[in-house]
Amino acid sequence: MDLSKARLIFFEEAYELCDAFETALLDPDTYPPCTETYNLIFRTAHTIKGSAGIFGLEALVKFAHVVENVLERLRSDQLTLTDELVNLLLASNDHLRRLLLTSAASELQSLVDLPEGIPLLANLEQYQTTQLIVAAAPDTAAAVDTIDDYSPLAATSLWHLSLRFHPNTFRDGFDPLSFLRYLQDICSIKNIDMVWRDWPLIRTFDPTECFMGFEISMESDASYDKISGTFDFVIDDSLIGILPPHSSLATFRTLAQQLCEQRNEEIAEQLERWCRHHILTRDEAIQVENGQFTAIESSPSPNDIASFADTAAANANASKPKIVRAENQSIRIETAKLDRLINRVGELVIASSGTKLIAQHRGDAELIESVAIINALVESIRDDALTLRMVPVDEIFSRFPRMVREVSKQLNKNIHLEIKGAETEVDKSMVEKLTDPLMHIIRNAVDHGLESAEQRLAANKPEVGTVTLNAYHDAGSVVVEIKDDGAGINREKVLAKAIERGLINEDRQLSDQETLQLIFLPGFSTADTVSDISGRGVGMDVVKRNIESLRGEIEIYSRPGEGSTFRLRLPLTLAIIDGFHVEVGDSALVMPLDMMIECVDMPPETMNHNTRQVNLRGDWLPFISLRELFDLPIKTQPEFIVIVHYGENRAGIVVDRLIGELQAVIKPLGDIFKSLRGISGSTILGNGKPALVLDIPQLIQHAWRRERRLIRQHTEAIAKEKQHPNA
Repeated sequence: MDLSKARLIFFEEAYELCDAFETALLDPDTYPPCTETYNLIFRTAHTIKGSAGIFGLEALVKFAHVVENVLERLRSDQLTLTDELVNLLLASNDHLRRLLLTSAASELQSLVDLPEGIPLLANLEQYQTTQLIVAAAPDTAAAVDTIDDYSPLAATSLWHLSLRFHPNTFRDGFDPLSFLRYLQDICSIKNIDMVWRDWPLIRTFDPTECFMGFEISMESDASYDKISGTFDFVIDDSLIGILPPHSSLATFRTLAQQLCEQRNEEIAEQLERWCRHHILTRDEAIQVENGQFTAIESSPSPNDIASFADTAAANANASKPKIVRAENQSIRIETAKLDRLINRVGELVIASSGTKLIAQHRGDAELIESVAIINALVESIRDDALTLRMVPVDEIFSRFPRMVREVSKQLNKNIHLEIKGAETEVDKSMVEKLTDPLMHIIRNAVDHGLESAEQRLAANKPEVGTVTLNAYHDAGSVVVEIKDDGAGINREKVLAKAIERGLINEDRQLSDQETLQLIFLPGFSTADTVSDISGRGVGMDVVKRNIESLRGEIEIYSRPGEGSTFRLRLPLTLAIIDGFHVEVGDSALVMPLDMMIECVDMPPETMNHNTRQVNLRGDWLPFISLRELFDLPIKTQPEFIVIVHYGENRAGIVVDRLIGELQAVIKPLGDIFKSLRGISGSTILGNGKPALVLDIPQLIQHAWRRERRLIRQHTEAIAKEKQHPNA
């Protein structure tokens, strides 16, 4: 049987489980973890161990089993979670990732542990117990007994096994008989009884649902671990009870309570039959008592068991919930297939636009109406396809609690990380490119932004500093904010450092935002000391480049003594957008529709060409002429102004003609065109001609900078003229 595809899926899911392990352990909202969180963490380790066993990844199984033992003690309140234990569990999770990586690269590496695992195992052993793991089904109490080391007599005696498979066993790809065949390799099966669970009426019968269970008596010298390990892959969903030889009356009662099905008399019968196989005779009991082993509590009589089973089953039938079929709500798709789908949808969008142009050219009303319906469907398909690429931003945010915890301890600071808007969705292609910039900004906030506990108390602040990570949608964009309540950015210090390094002239006047933007210059840093965490001036320029490569922008807001906020604004998707087609000269241009406010035919008298401002109903806005920007001849005919916005800023863009709305498939420009000012990409129009996509955020930024410069120059010229009227 070829397991190569299943093996790939295992590694992919195992990495996700490791991420879930770390996220649950350090979740700020549930720290310290509650019982439910401990159960979740335990299940992640248990699932990794069980799935790794299928592929013979012995080193991974062994290490995960030790971690699982420690987690079992945590969730059963036998251990208290300390900082040292958290650090050890995080390091163990890192080692699980290392084992996964090496096992994925080489099957030989999957058989032996890595050197890093030896000290971790030694440290984990001090938190372990001699008891074995209790495995429980998620919706019932534990059906597997926890027992101490067995005597030789027990190891060669009869065991009893009760199996109740989950209804989804067949659907999950498991054959119940395969478990029995595997059992035959490690034991001698003496008796098997079939148990049918809630057999349905023929009209409601589902052949893909599993209704069976087994009562098995078997003789084996295998260890408890080896027997229970047979069912690692179904133990989370099925009810599995393993009774060791010579079990006590309490053990029988536990089993009877677990097997409370509708056919009460059948359970009692099976338990009686089981007792006849397992009861110790008086002579055997004497032999045990006189031997070197401690005698086990006398086994109950068959009548005791039958009576108790009837009572337990009768009491439980009324309250036992009906097992409901659990349908899969998700499907795993390769990224390459998803990318191909998006590309095909993009081609469909272009073809749809071409059909629309043909219909309009012919002037056929019925054809135009039919094409409009098709275009609406294409637009709906486009939106649905794009949502397939969207993932919660929590996929990024979940990486930071551990980083903040480790850095804060390294700096001896008490820091709380608050996460908001983790459910906000972003394009999957942004996830990796966004992680490093966020990591760098948060490190700077923790290292330089937040003060020490002594400094915070002296400034009448809470001893615990707070870093807030927030994400939300705004005007067709995804906004990610990193906010701290630290000392803020010293504007004067930034200016002095920039002048000292020759980055700006001493007499240059900068706005607050322009001053703060200086920290993104290569090599710029105001840190007095260099640490292992930050302060070298390397990275903030890379942060800005990475954000701009995503067609985004970064803004800084800071007040001395109150803290700083870094606001990253990114497009919702990098693939397909709703656009507006305009023309300048013979060039076709596209603007993102969600950044447009209105189109206005402005009279010349409303425009101030000295300061490049336009009077829009009493509100003066900066404007930029695309003809002037692209060095085209100045046009004397009337022009249109498109009012656009990005964040809190608005501006006007002067164009020659307004064509109309369209759907634009964004195509990246080659490296040679990356330095083009005001252009973010290209697209193909419905008529087959290329068009450039305008970078509205960059154009707005350029318009506002130029407006401030022109106003300053205009003001200085007026002042100079007043001082020297005859000059």
